[in-house]
Amino acid sequence: MKTRRWFCSFLLFLAGLIVAMGCSQGLDYVKNLDAGVGEQIIVLGDSIASGYGVAEAEAFPNVLSRKLGLPILNKGVAGDTTAMGLNRLQEDVISQNPWLVIVELGGNDYLRKVPLAETEENLRQIITQIQQQGAIVVLLGINPGLLNDPYKEMFEKVAQETQAYLIPQIFKGVLDNPKHRQDDVIHPNAVGQEILASRVAEDLRPLLKDAKWPASLMKYKSSTD
Repeated sequence: MKTRRWFCSFLLFLAGLIVAMGCSQGLDYVKNLDAGVGEQIIVLGDSIASGYGVAEAEAFPNVLSRKLGLPILNKGVAGDTTAMGLNRLQEDVISQNPWLVIVELGGNDYLRKVPLAETEENLRQIITQIQQQGAIVVLLGINPGLLNDPYKEMFEKVAQETQAYLIPQIFKGVLDNPKHRQDDVIHPNAVGQEILASRVAEDLRPLLKDAKWPASLMKYKSSTD
């Protein structure tokens, strides 16, 4: 009996050690996590980021700003595809000296039936051009209810190969729930925007904890702990 109890205790200890070892790896894989350069947090997105159909304050980047206690520039433009986001990247993001950029693009590519390979290449270019400035990229995995596995796999692939931080399937439970979306089916209502902001905030906190903060934003760091 003692031997069995000892063996069970050993297995529990071993399992805890494995978990601890996995956690100790942290988020070191995220490119520019330790760079600590730049001075802005920016959301590059489409109509969902811009808050189509809801009040400006209810758009998820603005709700996210309040939840984290951080200033966030909302660069969401209604109708934008990944190609359009890439075209305005210099003016709306790079020229703003970014520290961390949240990319919310891809839904309009799906609606306009842009080839998946083209969407993937545009996202790669957006991410790598931002990373070349020393900024961290957070990629939001887009799944507007009808998107199938190729989109999910594409976002995972792009994030892994570019070392961006992926928050997957952000629309799950939002656009596929009539209570959380507008009548057009493709845009969240105020409740849906709140859910998006909460989801992004929760997944961002570990990243913000591990990241090296630039001096310009250090005064906000305690609000995210």
